[in-house]
Amino acid sequence: MSSLDLALQRALSVRLNLQISLSQLAIVEEWMDIHLDRWLEHLPMPPDMPDGQAVSYLAMFGSDVRRVWWGAWGDPRGFIPKMADYFKLCNIAKSDAALLDQVGEQLEPKLVGSWIGVWGGKVTTGWHFLDPHPWPKVEPMFGTHEAKYQLKKWVDDHQIERIERFTQSIGDSAFSEIELALPGATVDAQVTALSEAFVHFTGAPLEAAFVAGLRTINAPQFSLAIRIRGGKISRVGALLPGIALGDIQRMCADANVAVDARLGKLVGALGEGIARVEYGRAGDRAGVDVYLEPADAATGAPPSPSGQAN
Repeated sequence: MSSLDLALQRALSVRLNLQISLSQLAIVEEWMDIHLDRWLEHLPMPPDMPDGQAVSYLAMFGSDVRRVWWGAWGDPRGFIPKMADYFKLCNIAKSDAALLDQVGEQLEPKLVGSWIGVWGGKVTTGWHFLDPHPWPKVEPMFGTHEAKYQLKKWVDDHQIERIERFTQSIGDSAFSEIELALPGATVDAQVTALSEAFVHFTGAPLEAAFVAGLRTINAPQFSLAIRIRGGKISRVGALLPGIALGDIQRMCADANVAVDARLGKLVGALGEGIARVEYGRAGDRAGVDVYLEPADAATGAPPSPSGQAN
């Protein structure tokens, strides 16, 4: 087989595995299938990508198995034509399309893609840029509102120079989200900054046991996700490097977050390893999301209970 044939076979297998995983999720109602299938059908395949570049995939399950999210990204030359067709079928509003064009022109991203998720009985979709961009270039895009001032103060106080990711949903109650790498060269320094960020943005500290658990993680690769909706910060997320499933379960207990007994089976069947974990807080609700790279349908296997994911 040629390298292109192998890439094509893998892409088809990953898509199949994503579709198979839906049958285990009660939150995905029958009417939602068409939306998820449409998203999969409008991802570029290897022959669509310039120079045979790969498409990157990421999937997420909420720890309570009440949220699922799929994302993909790659070279804009392969993704933008497919995204245009996809969003047209989604009946994208002119204002949403104009925002995508405006942000794309301002940032000129090197990695673009689309995503889709199911939570709260709804299907939500949108686009994202997955390469870093200087904060001074991003700041003017947020206009003038309460969330902008909160964000600007934290960024200035901690001397943050760039964002790591920009995400946008489309449709009613659309939101924007940025990811910021946390300052500090050590786990302790980054966890301290993370704890301060939750106080700054939500007014409430993280649970002491949860913070203590974060300090046991080996890799200083923490980041902060800030979601803005209607001029206000609607959600704050703490993004952690991939850790073992048992550690995730302990972390959920420390943060008083529910874990569904099926989580391990779902993660093992779909993924090649846990890529990252997110603790998110929106108002008085909190949750933990587990992100993984989808595997081929033939290679998904239950995770080792003691194995480190990354």
